[in-house]
Amino acid sequence: MPRIPGIRRVFRIALRSGQPSAEIEDELRFHLACRVDELVASGTGETEARRIAQREFGDFHRYREHVLAIDRQSAREREMRLTFESVRDDLRHAARVMIARPGFTLVAVSTLALGIGATTAMFSAVSGVLLRPLPYADVDRIVHLGERELQQPGRGGTTSWDNFRDWRQMSRSFAAMGLYNTWASTLTGHGEPQRVQIAGVTAGMLDVFHVRPMLGRAFTDADNVDGAPAVAVVSWAFWKSKLGGDSGVIGRTLMLNFTPIEIVGVLPERFTPPASLDRPIWVNFSDDTDGRGGRSKNVYALLRPGVTVEQAQAEMAAIAERLAVQYPRENAGSTVVVDLLADRIVGDVRRPLYLLLGASALVLLIACANLSNILLARGVVRRQELAVRTALGAARRRIVRQLLTESFLLALVGSACGVLLARLAVTALAAMGPDVFRARPPSIDPAVLGVALGTSVATTLLFGLLPALRSVPRDPHAVLRGTSVRGGGGRTSWTRASLAVLQLSLAATLLFASTLVIASFARVLRVDPGIRGDHLLTMTVSLPRARYDSTRSTAFYQELEERIDATPGVRGVAFASLVPFGGDFDRIGISRIAGEPERQGSDMPEADRYIVTPSWFATMGVRLLRGRLLSSSDRIDSTPACLVDEVFARRVWGDRDPIGQAMKLPGRDDYATIVGVVSHVKTYGLDIDSPGQIYMSNAQYPWRWMSMVIRTAGDPASFTSTATRIVHSLDADEPVSDVRTMDELMANLLRARRFTLTLLGAFAGVAIALAIIGLYGVIAYGVAQRDREFGIRLALGARPRQIARLVLGEGARIAVAGAVLGTLGALAMGRVESSLLFEVSPHAPSALAGVMAGLVGVALVACLVPARKAMAADPSDVLRRD
Repeated sequence: MPRIPGIRRVFRIALRSGQPSAEIEDELRFHLACRVDELVASGTGETEARRIAQREFGDFHRYREHVLAIDRQSAREREMRLTFESVRDDLRHAARVMIARPGFTLVAVSTLALGIGATTAMFSAVSGVLLRPLPYADVDRIVHLGERELQQPGRGGTTSWDNFRDWRQMSRSFAAMGLYNTWASTLTGHGEPQRVQIAGVTAGMLDVFHVRPMLGRAFTDADNVDGAPAVAVVSWAFWKSKLGGDSGVIGRTLMLNFTPIEIVGVLPERFTPPASLDRPIWVNFSDDTDGRGGRSKNVYALLRPGVTVEQAQAEMAAIAERLAVQYPRENAGSTVVVDLLADRIVGDVRRPLYLLLGASALVLLIACANLSNILLARGVVRRQELAVRTALGAARRRIVRQLLTESFLLALVGSACGVLLARLAVTALAAMGPDVFRARPPSIDPAVLGVALGTSVATTLLFGLLPALRSVPRDPHAVLRGTSVRGGGGRTSWTRASLAVLQLSLAATLLFASTLVIASFARVLRVDPGIRGDHLLTMTVSLPRARYDSTRSTAFYQELEERIDATPGVRGVAFASLVPFGGDFDRIGISRIAGEPERQGSDMPEADRYIVTPSWFATMGVRLLRGRLLSSSDRIDSTPACLVDEVFARRVWGDRDPIGQAMKLPGRDDYATIVGVVSHVKTYGLDIDSPGQIYMSNAQYPWRWMSMVIRTAGDPASFTSTATRIVHSLDADEPVSDVRTMDELMANLLRARRFTLTLLGAFAGVAIALAIIGLYGVIAYGVAQRDREFGIRLALGARPRQIARLVLGEGARIAVAGAVLGTLGALAMGRVESSLLFEVSPHAPSALAGVMAGLVGVALVACLVPARKAMAADPSDVLRRD
């Protein structure tokens, strides 16, 4: 087909100039007309010439749309290129500004890094513990079943084997249900004898978590009947480390407490059970002798598809009522609670973590407000520059975009530094945080990075928008002539003062919150634990049934006590079935008290059972209040004797003397006579109530699983090797485990409170520092902008103290306004953290007044330097400069 002349030029014009569609259409028609003229000149008729030209040209409308599409694409590309170049130029300019003003950049980036680092670190903790899903299929259907008294609020606790069997038979809400309890055993045959943690598990537990063994089989119902052979399922880590990863391990035996147990399965590598069930060895649960009242087992269950927690709760409550009627002695007054597994794992830390995340967000807001104030001050300094750019034709929107680009670049740099700080903080959080951090540690993953970056950029741009709008002069000619209001105008000064008020109010809120937590922690530390915890070493010595009967175990502990007590540096030694503050409990219910009707269900008084040697009370520092202590005369062939603590005595007998009263205690058929009352021990924690204690002699109630406590003259930890050597001198195959000092045990129970206290205090300190720096900047900048006014006032006879009063008055107004707003925030914060407080009111008027007065005082101190500078203004210098 003959080429239509100029058609390529049409495309070039379209690509180059982006002509409107009317011009493109005219151009196309022009070339079509030229071709018609050529054909007419060659002798073709006009009609025929037009037909031929149109045929040669082709589809006119298609060409037109094609050229227009090229034009539109070219325009878009050109616009994108210009936008990219503009953004690139803005970033380059912002980088040059940051480099040219290193002091401003350092202050701004440091301020942002503190806020972003704190928020990122806390969000990583919240994400790891509360937001990250548990690693189980159908996790929203996995629940914990436990019992509690009807009148007692809260989650369910443990249950008994007999109740579990009835639950499984009578319920219809669950697709699977499993029970477990835990203990420690001596493992031999794999190097030195060692204590390993064991879980006794029933069939159905792996079905709850949708898990199948990697090798072998799971437990079956036949494994849980009385007298069933002992079998074990081991964890993947134990299989690799102790069994060499041998695929032929099924059928081999383990020696636990010198008893062979056959291995029937190996758990998969990726399966990590809940913390209390996460043991290297699972054995089949059987031969339970605790009876229906022995509530020491935990139960997990899997809801059937479509069954809600509420429906399961209603069914289990009805089953509990039926069992209470059927077995009133053990079950009267109790109910069953259905808790989601996720709530069970993170319930205790949810409120503190969200509180700390909110506190870190307040720190970030304070940091951004501080940055906004800095940008406002810098905008006033740059008014001349911005006025020149405006006078040369730069649009207001263009200048605002440039200033926001500078804020954006600051946000990126601040975010990078903040994330580095957060990485360091996360390590500290994992070390000092609550126990749940061990299984679900905080980490800086991509999700946390994305949220941190998005939050920091959004908040920085938000707080950078106001300075950008305020910095662009509305009358650039007035600025260039020097006739604009000095200092950037009243609106800017008011804005900066408002931001300072915001900072102070948020800082006051955090300071009050941390003050309440500090006061609460101080109250906890003043609680009498009931023992002397210094210089105490604890360790577990558990004798296996296969080698020690009651007589031999009692003799072993007596001989061991005598040898350690004779060692230089030992001030006392004793044995007990439990160690206070160790996290374990052995709660028993008393159904029979001599001379009283038999008690049933929740009417039975409960207490923690301690089976001890007579030296326990002197070694631990438990005081005798009346009566006598246990002694060596309390033998197996003498009348059983026991002690009760003051809490149990008061709850059961009130003002009556319990000495001489007799109770039926587990372990013997005859009654035990109360021979003494001792002081109460806060065994669960200084801030947690306990039902009291009952003490029984090991000679009368032989116990093979004992913990040894040693009071030393020096560092108790240094005595570990000596105590271990003495134990092995009596039995070389007996391992020593759970070696800890009493100070460590007590500190661990305060771990969560100390964690909250430390972080809230740190956030409050950073917030106060940033707020005071912000206030100082506002006042100092105001003094610098009013130096002419102060000079004239001094020239007209004003005294320096009057000038100082003006400056301090401005600072006082800002501080008081911040304190007033901070009071409202503090009251709200107090209500939020009320559940975390111990014997401290969430309002605490005296603490609130002290915090606000201190805040105003510190704020006024921050204004002293600008006030002194204002007082030292030289009138002649100011007037000469004007």
